[in-house]
Amino acid sequence: MRQAVVIDAVRTPVARASADKGYYRDERSEDLSARVISALVERTKLDPRLVEDVRWGCVQQQGEQGFDIARIAALIAGLPIETAGVTINRNCASSLTAINNSAMSIAAHCEDVQIAGGVEHMDHIPMSKDYNPNPALFRRHSEAIMNMGLTAEFLAQKYRIPRDRQDAFALRSHQLAAKATDAGAFEAEIVPTWGRDDQGRKVLVREDQCIRRDTTMEALGALPPAFNPAGGSVTAGNSSPLNVGAAALLIMSEERANELGLKPMARIKAMAVAGVDPEEMGVGPVPAVHKALKRAGLSLDQITCIELNEAFAVQVLTVLHLLGLDADKNHVNNRGGAIAIGHPLGASGARIATTLLHRMRAEGAQYGLATMCVGQGQGVATIFEAV
Repeated sequence: MRQAVVIDAVRTPVARASADKGYYRDERSEDLSARVISALVERTKLDPRLVEDVRWGCVQQQGEQGFDIARIAALIAGLPIETAGVTINRNCASSLTAINNSAMSIAAHCEDVQIAGGVEHMDHIPMSKDYNPNPALFRRHSEAIMNMGLTAEFLAQKYRIPRDRQDAFALRSHQLAAKATDAGAFEAEIVPTWGRDDQGRKVLVREDQCIRRDTTMEALGALPPAFNPAGGSVTAGNSSPLNVGAAALLIMSEERANELGLKPMARIKAMAVAGVDPEEMGVGPVPAVHKALKRAGLSLDQITCIELNEAFAVQVLTVLHLLGLDADKNHVNNRGGAIAIGHPLGASGARIATTLLHRMRAEGAQYGLATMCVGQGQGVATIFEAV
């Protein structure tokens, strides 16, 4: 079977979704997408005529993100008209699914050279804009499944994860992200992107906006519960923020990479999806990881580099508990995670994969795992192998 390899992976800095302070408050989703697509082509010196398809994750597909933003971004980026584009929605895992779908296409001897990634502008197109759930969904499930914060509160109660542990994990995320930023660890993956600073001046953004260098356990502990005011433990401080950003990976068959003289970062070894009870959607990575490991013929202790999307601190702590992992000992999110860096829905899967691949290269890891939970009860996992 043909195997897919990743040649390069890039992302924009992740910005706050804010009409007043967000770096990208005047930037459109299609332009952010085109920015990372163009950067991939430029960095790899790839003939753009070789790109057969663009697979792009995006959750809120309306407004500037509507009408197949994958195709629109490809055209804005200057790719040939022969390059197709498809937009994919699996909620938070949309762009990780785009990566996996590219690998499947290559394995099936269909389109070969592809760009996979995603975007989300949670300021211009809010997460719940115009959503109208079907009442039939609630015949079997609580209406709370549509509120991710309440599903996180459910995990805190079921698995008895107290507030101080959640805050401590959030603090870890900010501290590690700040340390990685200061050390230049993100420079290889970040494409400097134009935006505006607090005063409205045009600036070339080089760092993620939501990292809180000065936060403390005391500051986090002072925040009120965000979703369950009467005794809840999930707060704005131990949850991922609302964000804007884009990320992209250049993917092709290993044979084509050899023909073109391109050195891959890693091959896509295995992947899996799984469904779980929507009321505890945060545990989705657990069955997905087990399925992916079985398909890869690997055990979890062979994975020495892990990126687990931090939708909520309690969600990550639950998954680590159920998988028998320790965040520090098992090298989970060593450069911080979405609580600090941000969670721009449709881009997040490609963002964690991008960070993972650059971490694998820097740390000399043979196997890496990117995994995330998905709203309404799913999990996605992808295992990468260094070439």
